[in-house]
Amino acid sequence: MDGMWIWCSQLDTHGYNQTMMARRSFDLGACSSARLRISADTRYRLFINGEWVNDGPCRAWPEHYQYDILDVTPYLREGANELRVLVNYYGIGTFHQVPQQAGLLAHLEAELQDGESFSLATDSSWEATPVTAWISNTPKISIQMGPMEVIDARRMSELRWRPVRELHKAGDGPWKNLTARDVALLTRDPVSPVSLREINLVERRKGLTISFNIVRMLHPRQMEANRWISHAGVLVTCLTCPAPALVQLELEDTRLWLDGRERSAGDLELTAGEHLLLIAPKRHFSHDRVQSVRLQPEPGLALSDPLGEEGQGFWRLIRFDQVSDYAKTDMEPDPAREQELDVAYAEGLAQLGACADLSGLLEAHGTRLEPLPPGSLLVDPYPDFEQRRVVGDGASSVRLPAALMADNAACTLVHPDPTGDVELVYDLGVQRCGYWELDLVAQEGVVIDLAAVEYINRAGGIQHTGRNRNVMRCIAAEGRNHLLSMRRRSGRYLFLTIRNQTEPVRIRLLRVIESTYPVEEIGGFAASDPRLSEIWKISARTLKLCMEDAFVDCPLYEQTLWIGDARNEALYAYTAFGAPDIARRCIRLGGESTERYGMVGCQVPSCWDILLPAWSFLWTIGVWEHYLYTSDSDWLRHAWPWVMTNLRAAAEKSTDQGLFTGPYWNMFDWSGADQGHNTVVHNSMLAVGAVNAAVRGAELLEESADLAWLLEYRRQLITGIERLWQPERGAYPDSIHADGAVSSSICQHTSALALLYDIAPPERFDLLTSHLASPPEEMVRVGSPFSMQYIYEALEKVGRQELIIQSIHDNYLPMLEDGATTVWETFPGHSGDDRFPTRSHAHAWSSAPIHFLNRIVLGIYPEAAGGASCTISPRPCGLSWAEGSTATIHGPVRVRWSLRDAVMRLEVKAPAGVQWRFVSNPDLETIDVRVES
Repeated sequence: MDGMWIWCSQLDTHGYNQTMMARRSFDLGACSSARLRISADTRYRLFINGEWVNDGPCRAWPEHYQYDILDVTPYLREGANELRVLVNYYGIGTFHQVPQQAGLLAHLEAELQDGESFSLATDSSWEATPVTAWISNTPKISIQMGPMEVIDARRMSELRWRPVRELHKAGDGPWKNLTARDVALLTRDPVSPVSLREINLVERRKGLTISFNIVRMLHPRQMEANRWISHAGVLVTCLTCPAPALVQLELEDTRLWLDGRERSAGDLELTAGEHLLLIAPKRHFSHDRVQSVRLQPEPGLALSDPLGEEGQGFWRLIRFDQVSDYAKTDMEPDPAREQELDVAYAEGLAQLGACADLSGLLEAHGTRLEPLPPGSLLVDPYPDFEQRRVVGDGASSVRLPAALMADNAACTLVHPDPTGDVELVYDLGVQRCGYWELDLVAQEGVVIDLAAVEYINRAGGIQHTGRNRNVMRCIAAEGRNHLLSMRRRSGRYLFLTIRNQTEPVRIRLLRVIESTYPVEEIGGFAASDPRLSEIWKISARTLKLCMEDAFVDCPLYEQTLWIGDARNEALYAYTAFGAPDIARRCIRLGGESTERYGMVGCQVPSCWDILLPAWSFLWTIGVWEHYLYTSDSDWLRHAWPWVMTNLRAAAEKSTDQGLFTGPYWNMFDWSGADQGHNTVVHNSMLAVGAVNAAVRGAELLEESADLAWLLEYRRQLITGIERLWQPERGAYPDSIHADGAVSSSICQHTSALALLYDIAPPERFDLLTSHLASPPEEMVRVGSPFSMQYIYEALEKVGRQELIIQSIHDNYLPMLEDGATTVWETFPGHSGDDRFPTRSHAHAWSSAPIHFLNRIVLGIYPEAAGGASCTISPRPCGLSWAEGSTATIHGPVRVRWSLRDAVMRLEVKAPAGVQWRFVSNPDLETIDVRVES
């Protein structure tokens, strides 16, 4: 790829949340074909001749960066053309990217109808301008995601075009090994709300809000999203109150001291005069990156610089020597050092908080006060939504509220109301994920807030998104405003709130441009019990929402490629959609993480460096399953070095007894299992599962040396695990403690994994199966749909498929009864909040019904790699008919059966190249099966 990495000459290439627009005009003859290669750090939006073409790039490690290849032939025209690219550089770490430096790279190649060729690449001939309409000093949406969007449309006229700055040649710079995108481009499907839910008047919140990110102040160039980075800093200001006042104090992850006394949230009495105000993060170490204080209402409060200097703002920062500088980015925690820092921070806060007035603070700590870095205080609209208070019915203020749901010339007219701000709540019908679009006419300065949630309970309780600031704010320019977010967001219910309004606002259009992986709906399932059909449908809908440029955990809260989630989701996609390219991409990103971690990272690419070993082992299993679906031995050979690197690194972390051990995040499930230790038994069991998969790969690839090593490592693992078997309890313990003590806790997980991966001897199978069917009272149960997948796999292996179907009924029917259109992160009753049944209402690790309904009820079991052969062995499970299909790389295998008077009529259709055979099972012993094809 030719060209230069470029950036706007007026902007810092390492600044936080920087946005620029680059452009290039050119003349072109009649064009027969054209393609554009394009990439950016961190996000780009491409326009050609004013038409929106694409957003990108896909997530990638900087050591293996990628560019998009776009067929732009339809967008070009004979004569004058223009490329424009809007680029946003995050300047901060996420769970999706590892930003390096702001930059844009593009290369256009065209074939002309006269036989000539045309080429144009980013270089010094381009122009660029800062786009200050995208406000830079906003908080991150969440620790996993990039900065919030606050768009001031009044600034769109502030474009200062200058020649760009050339940064690096295409092959140079911090982005290495540039390769083409290896997954399909995402969709752009406009979706409008299906109904108006309500119109409210909400309180006009007036007050003093202070939001900040102390980590970015202390570590401005640190590209991280880690927990173990210091938050140790204090902000200091002088607060003047003109008269005695009672205000409501709101605190978010913040501690506050006023005149030497720490104050908590709630009523706060302010006396007239000057007060010393100190605020600090609530925790020294945390994933939380936004601290906020709000005083409401604002009774004429004024802030002033503690040092009385002009032009320095109102705030000063106090650091703590050594404590504030701590930024641990490797994976292994240092509990002793971190506890020492916690103590030092607490002692330092106590000293500062005891200062009763400004003179005392200056006398004791005056030399420590320093100015805040520019842009440290944040513009954060989220509290205005989360803390909203309905004060009346707003229906009389709105004319034609349904008009904005259609893309036509009708408009929704919103009049100002003296009682409060007008809020319109729309239902998208189902959860969506994509870009928010709004087209309206308003007076200058009107504030439009768009927010979304997944769930509103039957009592009208709104489940706010907490640590995810799922809000976008737009400040209108005079006249028509067309607003389109650069961030993909998710939710079912849209809240549109009009603030700072004195004249009517006309809203022509509100919709979501849904953007997900372009699935082909190959698989399917329907049955005489419509509830099972609906469970399959909402499971597939959830999976689609969690398919982006990689499998992700959920479309709202994180949008993160968690490697363990991806293993499950790939299995479900193989049945429903195929989509081997997205599974292969997840394998690649995981494999490339071994360059950093030795073992495969748990969420990649990411600025949170941590190992979750269970996910590392599941990645290896996923590699083999990709081969089983595709029969692509070339890809398996490509991935093989990663497989062996992962397992050899794991083997180095062994106890004297051969068990896997390490100071990592040793979780497998959200349950009460005793897993907070270095040596956790489920990790060694999953390591066996990974080795089993690798053994099959080594045999196929004829890697004899690796095969011998794998078999020996498997022997060591199983020997170590079997030493822990407790015959008196009939179970494996959860873990070994640091002092060598064997855990007193036992759990379902180890029984399932011992069955699934052939760890336990066959004579123990019945006992272990009973743990899955009816666990003893003292045994910890599975806590999430994610790990239930492994219970189901074990039950299927031992022939107890009826228990899987019963579990699907028990755990998923309550979701349907609650009106769910997607499957939840946790099973009903496990959320810990009586008001809401789960945190995430769309979590594809819960889409197991896709996989098991097709395998059990339809009886479609692929046997050979690539689905070249399969067995058909349906189980009626109390149904009178069922039909559906399972994807293979050759096409769908379709099954339909009906059952009447102990006669089953079975129809099977398989694509060319797929052999199938009927196999009976115990559920069919009393049934006359008549096979048709």
